[in-house]
Amino acid sequence: MSLLFTADESVIALANGCPRLRSLGLYYCKNITDRAMYSLANSRVKSKHGLWGAMKNNSDEKEGLVNLNISQCTALTPPAVQAVCDSFPALHTCPERHSLIISGCLNLTSVHCACAVQAQRVSRVAPYPHAY
Repeated sequence: MSLLFTADESVIALANGCPRLRSLGLYYCKNITDRAMYSLANSRVKSKHGLWGAMKNNSDEKEGLVNLNISQCTALTPPAVQAVCDSFPALHTCPERHSLIISGCLNLTSVHCACAVQAQRVSRVAPYPHAY
């Protein structure tokens, strides 16, 4: 018997079966959909609270995905990819630490890593100098 997996099912299997997955290259996988991205994001939540959570002392940037290449995966939407970014703080869209590669995905320009969002917040609430 031969098992054929769709692109999404393959990523879902990786997300569920490889809790220590650090790097994933899905370059030019045009059949990858939001279902796969939400599965990756949810795997982080499961690993924090499930079987692997007990083994982790510090589940911040040192755990989980640190590199994700979804270049040319044009079926993905910003909310699904943002969910992955939010789940894995080590994924960065900022130029200094670019580890989430989204080139060729023009619809993903609104996806930002945590430090880019923090920088935007700081620039919006930065106090103006007062002359006394």
